[in-house]
Amino acid sequence: MNKKYLAITLVVIIVVAGALGYLAYNGTFSPKKTTLIVFAASSMTNVIANMTQAFETANNCKIVVNSASSSTLETQIVAGSPCDVFMSANNKWTIALDSAGLLYQNYYNNFTKNSLCIIVAAGNPKNITSLADLVKPGVRLIVADASVPVGEYTNDTVYNIAATWGNASSPLYVTSGAYLNYPAKFAANVVSYEDTDENIVGDVSLNVGTADAGIVFYSDWAYGNLTHAQVSYLPIPDVVNHIGIYGICIPSESTQIALSQKFENYWLSPQGQALLTEFGFGT
Repeated sequence: MNKKYLAITLVVIIVVAGALGYLAYNGTFSPKKTTLIVFAASSMTNVIANMTQAFETANNCKIVVNSASSSTLETQIVAGSPCDVFMSANNKWTIALDSAGLLYQNYYNNFTKNSLCIIVAAGNPKNITSLADLVKPGVRLIVADASVPVGEYTNDTVYNIAATWGNASSPLYVTSGAYLNYPAKFAANVVSYEDTDENIVGDVSLNVGTADAGIVFYSDWAYGNLTHAQVSYLPIPDVVNHIGIYGICIPSESTQIALSQKFENYWLSPQGQALLTEFGFGT
């Protein structure tokens, strides 16, 4: 064979072999996907999962979610853990990062809110119909630890009740006395303090005597309802309910600023806000 044609043949073989090897390893000629690291409060996990695939496809990226309590996530960011976007269930943690000079362009957004509600076990065996029923003898409650936002908000709500409905000098005092000494009675009925609101929903929905009721974010009940969890819901009146403001920000150490901004802007957009509403946020 002519040396010239032999050389050309060898080049073609090498190119084809390389292409086949690349396809076998990557499955496509498309550029390598960028990783976006999102630190998200545990109450955000389900709603993020609903939009992940579409966002990844549109932006040729891979979203990796680190889910935990907002306080834990803030501590990790301060310690230097890689993070591109932080979504906090309490905006005091985004404010804290801003105050520490750890945010890109010293900027954050409050992007949604969440309120608390009571969930009761299937069939409501203790006939719980109000906040007063939560402190009756024999009622077993599961709530979040005060170190996480939903637990902090629960504490605030309990003390709001004591300062209004349970305070004889308040114009909102309930004359039956059903809410007197409410914090102490409430604490006496708590059988477990959980790290996440999902754990509370899970424990109450088991309906095997673990708990009669719990207090969670409204969004957690809404998701439980979407997935047919065996729990019922009771609202907590706004006059005593603690409304949680959620913050979103981009840490200054992010290596994916442009993509992080797209992700943040999604949640601020009408589409993102509609999805949040569907999952019980913004109430």
